[in-house]
Amino acid sequence: MASPEDLHSKFLADNTDPRSLIVRVLVAAGRVGLSSTDVVEFLEESFGVFQKKSIDASWAWNKTELMQALKELRSHKLVEQDKDGLYHLTQLGRLSGESGVEVESIIRVVDGLSGVSPANISGPTLITLTQITTELDQVVFPLNRKSTQKEPQTWMHEISKQGVAAQIMRAISRSTIDAIQPTLRAKKAVACLLYITDRLLTEIENTMTQFGGRLNGAAGPIKNVTSRTCDILPTVASIATLIYPNLDLNNRVQRLLARLDWVFLPILLSLALVLVEFQTGVIILTFLKQALKQLNNLKIQGKVFY
Repeated sequence: MASPEDLHSKFLADNTDPRSLIVRVLVAAGRVGLSSTDVVEFLEESFGVFQKKSIDASWAWNKTELMQALKELRSHKLVEQDKDGLYHLTQLGRLSGESGVEVESIIRVVDGLSGVSPANISGPTLITLTQITTELDQVVFPLNRKSTQKEPQTWMHEISKQGVAAQIMRAISRSTIDAIQPTLRAKKAVACLLYITDRLLTEIENTMTQFGGRLNGAAGPIKNVTSRTCDILPTVASIATLIYPNLDLNNRVQRLLARLDWVFLPILLSLALVLVEFQTGVIILTFLKQALKQLNNLKIQGKVFY
C-alpha cells in the first residue's frame, strides 16, 4: 500500500516577497484590521514557519524586515492605517492579494502608469505594460545576448511605432537585474503584438529569431509569453481602472484576450498556406484574413467576442 506524500509549504520559499505574505495575511483577515503585531503573530502560526522551525529550531522572522515591508506597502498605497493604527488593504492591495499577482508587479505597473493620460492606455500599451511584471520576467524567451545594438533598438522601435506612452517605454528599463532585461521585455511585447495580427506563426518566429536563435526556433516561447500575458493582463487593466475610475477597458481587454488566446488561428493559417495550391487553401486563407478584420466589431450575446 502506497504511503502518503509529505506536505511541503511554499509559503516561505527562498524568493518569497514579505510584502506579498503580508498582503495575503490581510486578505485572510477580511475587513478586520490588523496591527503590526497581529500580522507577525499570524505569520508565526503558519504551516510554513512550523516546517522551517522543524528543520532549524532557531529560525525566526526578521521583524525589522517585516516592518519595512509594511512601510513600503503603505507608501505605495496598498495598505492604509485607520485611526486605531490597524492596517487594512486598499483596493490595490486587495487586488494584489486576490489575484495572486506579486506585490512587486503591482508596484511596477502603478509606477509605469504614473503620468500616463487615460486616452493613451491602448491595447499595445496594456500588452507592453504587462511585460514589466515579475510574472512575465520569469518567462524564458530567446535573445542574442551578443547583439547589444540591433536587438535593443529594433524591439524598442517597434513598440514606439505602436504609440506606447513614453512613461511605459521608460518603465521597461526600470526594476531590472541586468542590461538585457529591457530588451527581453520589449521583444516579448512585440511577439504578443505580432501574434494578434494575421501573421503566420512561422512568420512571427522568423521575425523573433532574425538576430539569432533559429536552431531551436521560437514557436514554443512565443506561445508561452502570449499565454502568460493572458493570465496577467486583466490584473494590469484592473490597476489602470483603479487609478483612472472613468476608464472603461472591458471591451478592449476582452478583444485582446481573445486574440492572444485564439490558439487555433495560427494553425489554420499555416494549414491554408500548405493548401494554397488548391482552391480550398485560398478560400480558407482569404476567409481567415477577412474574419480578422471583421471580428473586432462582431458581438455575441451582447459581448465583444474578438
